[in-house]
Amino acid sequence: MSTFGTYFKVTTYGESHGKSVGVIVDGVPPGLALDESDIQPQLTRRRPGQSAITTPRNEKDRVTIQSGTEFGYTLGTPLGMLVPNEDQRPKDYGNKTMDRFPRPSHADWTYLTKYGIKASSGGGRSSARETIARVAAGAVAEKP
Repeated sequence: MSTFGTYFKVTTYGESHGKSVGVIVDGVPPGLALDESDIQPQLTRRRPGQSAITTPRNEKDRVTIQSGTEFGYTLGTPLGMLVPNEDQRPKDYGNKTMDRFPRPSHADWTYLTKYGIKASSGGGRSSARETIARVAAGAVAEKP
């Protein structure tokens, strides 16, 4: 499921090795002071490459608010935020073995079973990159 919530509804989108990942947040009240500087610190905290145990991908994870604000204030309409994938490496997954056999301890089998198809490059939606959307939505939710 890509959408969750009732009053504060969050819809995530994008794949690990696609052009971008992002989120649509519905239920943000109008008149809330909000710009990228309110969201970026949380995304910087979750950014990859900050320890030896994370992915070696070099991603800036810079968020842009695409819709739902004007002059630094929310409009009460759906808030759209986007983060480009700058270091996607689909060629790292170019062997046909991954197309035929799910990786152990990964969500490949789950996606293949649920949708009848899976992203051939990396985990697609079942990637740590998907957490960008949740972190960005959380940064909005914690605004006073």
